[in-house]
Amino acid sequence: MGATLLIADLHLDASRPDTLRAALDTFAAAGACSALWILGDLFEAWIGDDAGLADGAASPGRSVANALARLADTGTAVHLMHGNRDFLLGEAFARAAKATLHREDERIVTLGGEPVLLMHGDTLCTGDAEYQRMRHQLRDPDWQAHFLALPIEERLAAARQLRAASRDAGSRKPLDIMDVSAAAVSARLQACHEAHGTTTLVHGHTHRPAAHGIALACEGAEPATVAARRLVLGDWHADGGEALIADAEGLRPVRCPAGIPLPCRG
Repeated sequence: MGATLLIADLHLDASRPDTLRAALDTFAAAGACSALWILGDLFEAWIGDDAGLADGAASPGRSVANALARLADTGTAVHLMHGNRDFLLGEAFARAAKATLHREDERIVTLGGEPVLLMHGDTLCTGDAEYQRMRHQLRDPDWQAHFLALPIEERLAAARQLRAASRDAGSRKPLDIMDVSAAAVSARLQACHEAHGTTTLVHGHTHRPAAHGIALACEGAEPATVAARRLVLGDWHADGGEALIADAEGLRPVRCPAGIPLPCRG
């Protein structure tokens, strides 16, 4: 098995050309890997495939899709998950990028020989009830169908309004309420450990890259607990971002993009 590169929270936007270049350089370098997983928020905003992929669109959607397609052509499997900013990414973008779009909130994937729980991470922020209510509305298929039927200019205006409201709400909330809930993390890992033997969770969303140790209960066994971990991916800036490489040696951090020696496909 070859190596897998895991990234999240690139927040690509035409107003951030240096970050876009770092992402395109990373996609070119990732041809050394067997798979690339993007765990949400590839884009700062996505108001529909028709708008994001349109010729001359302000979004860098077409250039990103082309770069991912070139990566896929090298034999690297490209996987996309939704984030809280690009939850409207659809099958048209996935086809253009030659990628697999996973609509589930989480996936269990074998990485480095172990079952790993992958997710964007916003579902773990259960302390932020206001956000979770909004998330429930925005993920509703009827709401999405209505939104995508609006003219592009109306969708752009609505997206700007949503971002402004989000920034205002975030400025009024305690920092800890916007982080993951320890209880939610433990509950998901405990359930996945019991069902699949999972002891590793990888997510983004919080923009707080770190490795956290967690003790899971192991009922009826000795010892009574098993060590687990939560690995958080970082958000991207002009110089790239923090990522993870998974291969036969396990999972380890790597800084993207260019100049980082990614492992061979094998």
